[in-house]
Amino acid sequence: MKQVLCSDARRQVRASTVAALFCAMLSSGTAMADPAAAAAGPSGAKGGGGGELDEIVVTAEKRESTVQATPISITALSADELASENVLSVEDLAGAVPGVSMRTAGPGQTEYEMRGLTSAGGSAATVGFYLDETPLSASAVALNGRTVIDADVFDLSHVEVLRGPQGTLYGAGSMGGTIKLVTNPPKIGVFEGATDTSLSQTSSGGSTNGAISAMVNLPMGDTFAVRLVGTQKYISGWIPRIVAEPGTFPYPVGFGTTCASYCTTRGDVGAAPVEKTIKGSNLEKFTAARAEALFKPNADFSVLGTLMYQRIDAQGYNNYQSSPPSPAPYPSTPGIYQPLDVKEPYYDSFKLGSLTIKYNFGFAELTSATAYWKRYVFQSTDSTEALQNINGIAGSTSPTAYPNGFLPDMLYVEEDPTTQVSEELRLTSTGTGPFQWVGGVYGADLHSGYITYNQSPYIANAYNAFGNINNGGAAANPDGVIFNDNNPNVMKQSAAFGEVSYKVTDDLKATFGVRYFKFTVGNHSHQCGVGTGTGNATCQIDTASGKGDNVLPRLNISYTPTPDLTLYGTVAKGSRPGGVNLPIPLPTLAQLQANNGAYNCGVPGSIYVTQQPAYFGPDSIWSYEIGEKSRFDDRRFTLDADIYYVKWKSIQQVIDLSCGYPYSANAGNALAYGPEVEFSALLVTGLTLDISGAYTKAYINQPNTNEATVIASATPGTDPSRIVNVPKYTGVVALEYQTDLTADLHGLFRISDSITGPIEDISYVRETLPSHAFLDARAGVSRGPWGAYLFGTNLTNKLAPLTIDNTTFAWQQPTIIRVSTNQPRTIGVDFQYKF
Repeated sequence: MKQVLCSDARRQVRASTVAALFCAMLSSGTAMADPAAAAAGPSGAKGGGGGELDEIVVTAEKRESTVQATPISITALSADELASENVLSVEDLAGAVPGVSMRTAGPGQTEYEMRGLTSAGGSAATVGFYLDETPLSASAVALNGRTVIDADVFDLSHVEVLRGPQGTLYGAGSMGGTIKLVTNPPKIGVFEGATDTSLSQTSSGGSTNGAISAMVNLPMGDTFAVRLVGTQKYISGWIPRIVAEPGTFPYPVGFGTTCASYCTTRGDVGAAPVEKTIKGSNLEKFTAARAEALFKPNADFSVLGTLMYQRIDAQGYNNYQSSPPSPAPYPSTPGIYQPLDVKEPYYDSFKLGSLTIKYNFGFAELTSATAYWKRYVFQSTDSTEALQNINGIAGSTSPTAYPNGFLPDMLYVEEDPTTQVSEELRLTSTGTGPFQWVGGVYGADLHSGYITYNQSPYIANAYNAFGNINNGGAAANPDGVIFNDNNPNVMKQSAAFGEVSYKVTDDLKATFGVRYFKFTVGNHSHQCGVGTGTGNATCQIDTASGKGDNVLPRLNISYTPTPDLTLYGTVAKGSRPGGVNLPIPLPTLAQLQANNGAYNCGVPGSIYVTQQPAYFGPDSIWSYEIGEKSRFDDRRFTLDADIYYVKWKSIQQVIDLSCGYPYSANAGNALAYGPEVEFSALLVTGLTLDISGAYTKAYINQPNTNEATVIASATPGTDPSRIVNVPKYTGVVALEYQTDLTADLHGLFRISDSITGPIEDISYVRETLPSHAFLDARAGVSRGPWGAYLFGTNLTNKLAPLTIDNTTFAWQQPTIIRVSTNQPRTIGVDFQYKF
């Protein structure tokens, strides 16, 4: 758990870290610091002194408890800790918490995973994501439907990361764990405010960044208060778009001779004459605002209303192009190489309204949490070069047949509108007796859409990319529709849950919980274009639906022989809903035979696919975990560790076909296991050492017969059974020193190194992404309400491949791989003020 210095009522910022030394040990849960550092005062203003390590109060079990007293694997970060660890967004948590990994293409394009339970397949996340009482992770038919908002961390109370199945209390979709952001509620009778302003410079193609956040708490009488929070950020891009002179962009090697489509070797794009270079093509602007109003007429009754707005405007993705089999930039300068100047804007807006009502009856507290949120994502990808290589678009036709000697510019556009209404009503026992319980009901109604446009007037009557396979020839297509798709999707869920705990003795406690949930999902697909099953402008309409239910039990036994030692064991089941696949233009066996397999839609190589499942069912896990939480040497040291073993049934996995279309299927059964560990030590007064880490083994051990050939077709040198997007190990090691420089001047210095092990990912084929490490530091002083700090992230200026081709369709093929990467070395100053 995350620890903080307690002496003189001051807290020491935790330093998270993992070392290879602990990878063989038991795994652990740590409590992490909250991003509300600014609201709590200047980071580092509280710290130093001797004393003991203390912990954060959390609500992981729907009631207040300390991390040490909560017998599950949990990490909690307070506001001060988030600030001192340079955690500026939720995405930064993946490098600070053991057992957490992610797939990302940039802000708002991130999927979170825990304990090897990847969400690369299916349409539902494996990790629940909450803002206070509101669930934000949602199943969607969109290819980026598992992503969650990249929330700002200013003025949070703390962040909780719960590892392992949390289905009993947090519902389906939390089978790998839950991330919970807890905001600072309004304070009645208190006027306060805070500001946080930073200015930084990014190297290696980047430029100046800036951010400003502010909070004010306004009391209105003795029963009402309002808290207003706002943030504005500007993040300079660092990835260039490099546009070739007209007619000079090279075709793939062998294009039109040894290969007519899906060529495997990209042309030498680095040698093409450059018309212009657009620097910082992934520039981002971020805006967020939150208003909370609290009405509390007495100690037993309260009403909390929240309004939140967040918006991201980005000019492009945080990725560069590479050429297989290496994820290294191609050529040596990382960037996006284009035949024409085509921008790739990304837009993500989020609106939330929630109402939480609580009433204490004395024996129990009733909570009603109602929420409505709406998210709209617009993203676009340049598909000009990709479509050049696909099934004869440009094919053997002379390049001079097109303007500027090249296929006209193409833009693949995707819109993802999502809305959700949810309600949870629960009753939680109060008091300190040996018997405790919680029970409730939950319901959610989710409407999501996946809308795409990809067309060009130059793809007209006489040109039909798939006509020779699907309908015997070209067909009328005056608008040049390549792939237009509209897929409204509806998922409804309902659940009933309960959990009871009983102290058999003062030291021994047993907890049993169960949740029953059911869901229905339906999709209506309307597709048009040469890239659909009709092979022309004629539209294709399909529907798909499914339903399911599951029972999720959980048993936890904990033994606390002393206040400084807790031993526990947990057996729990987790699950997530099934989903539907978008129809893809698969040929019939007769068509394949008639064309000698020219339309090679199947496993890259020679295995053809002629049908796909319209609906894939839920997957589920059984998780077995044992762990310990201990403090010793007058609580100057803590060691939290656990080890888990997960059996994953009917794993939802993405299947990438050689024709560039993916679909999801229940690919078989899998296993995941490993240790997690967190260690904190107050070495001397003011000096703390924190080490945290996890090692994960995750692989498919029993593939389904229909998917076995897909799994077995992995790229040579990769492990075909290994679950994709799961790092073998993660860890952080950090050293922090706080001291009083003078009677009223406080100093802080912190340095940390995080490491992420190798990952296997899939674009057109499976590839291995190497390990990477990031070195960060922060130093500064605070005096009363003021604080000034110098910070640096990625000080060694590491360029790391994080994931590949993960959130956008855009005609996957072997010559072009999109590699998501991190921000280069960034150094800046941070000023904080509290009043």
